[in-house]
Amino acid sequence: MRTKRQLIILVIALATAVTTLKASSAPAVHLESQHFRYVISGDGKNLEFTDRKTGRNYLRAGENSACASIRRAGRDFPVTEAILAQNQLVLKFGEAGIEARLKVESRPECVALTVGSISGEVESLTFLNVPLALAAKPDDGFGACALALNLMARVDALPALQRDLKASAHARHGLAGAKAALVAAPMEQMLPVLQDTLASVSELPVCRVAGPWAREIPFNHGSYLFNFGTLTESNVTDWIEMTRRVGFTQIDNHGGGGFFRFGDLELNREKWPDGWDSFKRIVSQLHDAGVGSILHTYAFFIDKRSKYVTPVPDPRLDAFRTFTLAEPLTADAKEIVVNESTASMSTLTGFFEHNSVVLHLGEELVTFSEFSTAAPWRFTGVPRGAHGTRASAHERGTPARHLKECFGLLVPNPESSLFEEIAANHAEVVNRCGFDGIYLDAIDGSSILRGGDECWFWANKFVVEIQKRLQRPVGMEMSAMWHHFWQYRTRWQAWDHPRRGHARFIDLHAAEVNGGLMLPLHLGWWDLSAFDPPQIEPCYPEVMEHVGARLIGWDAGISLTAGVSREALNKTPLFARAADILRACEELRRGKAFDEAARTRLRDPSQQFTLFKTPEGKTRFRQTASQARTFALAEPWTHQWTVTNSFGEQPARLRIEALMSAASPPNTNAVLLADLASEEATLWKGTSAEGVRLLEPAQGPALGASRPALTASRRALGASPHAAWARLQKRFEPPLNAKEGKALGLEIEGDASGALLAIRLESPQHISYGAIADRYVRVDFTGRRQFTLVETESSRWSDYQWNDGKHFYGVYREQVNFGALETISLWLQDLPAGSDTKIRIGPIRALPLRPVPVKSPRLTINGQTLEFPVELAPGSWIEANGKEDSQVFGPKGELLGKVMPRGDWPTLRAGANSAGLGCSASGDSNPRARVTVFGYGEVL
Repeated sequence: MRTKRQLIILVIALATAVTTLKASSAPAVHLESQHFRYVISGDGKNLEFTDRKTGRNYLRAGENSACASIRRAGRDFPVTEAILAQNQLVLKFGEAGIEARLKVESRPECVALTVGSISGEVESLTFLNVPLALAAKPDDGFGACALALNLMARVDALPALQRDLKASAHARHGLAGAKAALVAAPMEQMLPVLQDTLASVSELPVCRVAGPWAREIPFNHGSYLFNFGTLTESNVTDWIEMTRRVGFTQIDNHGGGGFFRFGDLELNREKWPDGWDSFKRIVSQLHDAGVGSILHTYAFFIDKRSKYVTPVPDPRLDAFRTFTLAEPLTADAKEIVVNESTASMSTLTGFFEHNSVVLHLGEELVTFSEFSTAAPWRFTGVPRGAHGTRASAHERGTPARHLKECFGLLVPNPESSLFEEIAANHAEVVNRCGFDGIYLDAIDGSSILRGGDECWFWANKFVVEIQKRLQRPVGMEMSAMWHHFWQYRTRWQAWDHPRRGHARFIDLHAAEVNGGLMLPLHLGWWDLSAFDPPQIEPCYPEVMEHVGARLIGWDAGISLTAGVSREALNKTPLFARAADILRACEELRRGKAFDEAARTRLRDPSQQFTLFKTPEGKTRFRQTASQARTFALAEPWTHQWTVTNSFGEQPARLRIEALMSAASPPNTNAVLLADLASEEATLWKGTSAEGVRLLEPAQGPALGASRPALTASRRALGASPHAAWARLQKRFEPPLNAKEGKALGLEIEGDASGALLAIRLESPQHISYGAIADRYVRVDFTGRRQFTLVETESSRWSDYQWNDGKHFYGVYREQVNFGALETISLWLQDLPAGSDTKIRIGPIRALPLRPVPVKSPRLTINGQTLEFPVELAPGSWIEANGKEDSQVFGPKGELLGKVMPRGDWPTLRAGANSAGLGCSASGDSNPRARVTVFGYGEVL
């Protein structure tokens, strides 16, 4: 006998089954183009997404995904019924009682979906959702993409290749009318199909030199010089010569400073008397010489000198919040009393900080340096009439708007006409002058407008507002990427230049940006650097050859931010060599000197190449490999090492650089950074990777027979050793000033574990933008050793997993401010499994750098010794390719003369070679050097 409750449950179950049967028995929805078939069940579930040519279904298996959903009152509701009738897709969301109708356009190139109506109130409608089993890489056989066709449609995935085809509409920006296309095709047809889709069904401006057309346009594969405001009508010829000097074909005109103002785009009339008409003539001359021009702005950001700020601030400037005056304010008052709390305010500003110290009252701007944290609420330290405005009196109740600022610039209210006006300023200048491209820098700061989740709309809107006003197709680059940008983008993606680890950085860059966007690559804004320790490494010739090989391998452009004028190249001959290498590589690239097989090798990150001249005078590449070793006279363990030659036996080729040294602690006012023996353990915060246990250092007597041990244990054998780390970190509050102490001195007692000890210094984020200054010591020894660590690490950071949230820029580009150190951390990395790693660390001191010369360096390879009878000042180096081909260069790459080494020229054997370096002692100083040995292989 069934109970009454069981019968009720049975009835409900039968009713549910009948409802499900009805839904599942409804006709399936078929949406097709000439290349794909997309099938949805009657109850709104994705059934297949099939390549019609091969019959392969690419729908991701096992997900039982719904083709659509709505969000209402913070809750998501999947579709429960899908019906196709008379080119309308009706979607019902049963539990929510909502129905949406979509217009369906089935075309040869795509299926376009437009939101028609929604029967009730919803926050958002996801009207396309198709998860696919695709890698979304160019080497796939098949590609697919959800493509937004107007600004109302939100698609987070970037074109052209996607794994999840998803489009939505949001009440905030309008639901009815949102339009997106479903595009899929064999890979070789993806770009043509996307071209047809944009040309035939998009409601957005079409730019036929960008997006799916970008690869076809030679301009998009070019390289450019930066002009920061020195290009005038009087020196156009010099600039043309500069571009040819490095083999480039374009100039990027980067505004700001004394060039043109961001926002109103007003050109400096002192240098260009006719305004943009002056620059129109410059662009015309450049075009006559085959040189293109790019307008480079900070997108919608506004210079504080612009007409929107001074002499009367525009009310359409955006603000974080608004205060109201609690009492009248006279024109000479030095404090502002307001009704609202100021407790949460901040005076912290910086390039990337979203904050200002600017208040807008009527026709006046004021800045503040202090504020109250308790009632009565007030701003103090208030200069009146800031930024060229006029001090004036204000009544009680007057709004005091705290203006938005980022990059040191103000921001328009994006919902005001000022936002579109600034976009119109861009289009007007481009149309008038005939610029070939637009670079919208700083658009990565779009979250300041309406928050991070609204960036997709407002950044895209700014780009579209420019594009719809252009009189001819002009492509763009941007400092960020959202979906709608792709169809206007000409190349991808210019990272800022590194300051160290250059070769590794360029390969990381290429690997990061190469993928499903199918745009021409651009390998960054490159700067030329000479000797400037400890955080900047020189761009030696092999660095530039490495860059050049990758440019050819990827058929990618590059940019130079550094000046390459005749004066600059004469002043720093190292830069002149770099320019020659770039020109040679650009000529090879444009001349299609290498076939695809050779280009594949030239972009292989595991291989290095160097340029050379054939007997016939042709410039070619050949394989090379280099190994570097740092030597310090006071550290005997650095005097001998092994060099591995991957190629055949050959004469040794090498470079010996003199490095900076550091003062010894007894002879200087060293800054104590850390002393585990005397500091409270509570000053240090310990963390570790999964599978690693950090044992807090025990307290002990300062520098006595027993130092505190830093101990970590890695017991998990399966974990990667390169991700096995433990860390101790200490904060300096307030930040510590070690401005003169850019080197480190410490004693380490090792355990021969082979672990890596990393000592990291960091400055506050708003000062150094996430920069780290790492120094590494491999603990492959026992007993005590005194170390002097000068140069900061770069490339080796990428050999390990740190789980530290750091980006490449913080490691390879940004610089720590030694005058404001916020943290020091001690890491044990690359820990061996199955045993404890236990080392002891003495006091760590920041030491001043000292320019100690390297006298008479002696290099030994396999028992053959060469002595170079020279004295090398730090930054100088010997370039030794043979006994009759050894030269000495100064810190800027200037040739100081030839040197004739003493001894027989050594041979580099295939495989392992013993190597050593020595030099003459000079009192109690500690000269330091770096030796790089080069081997050469086959010609490409």
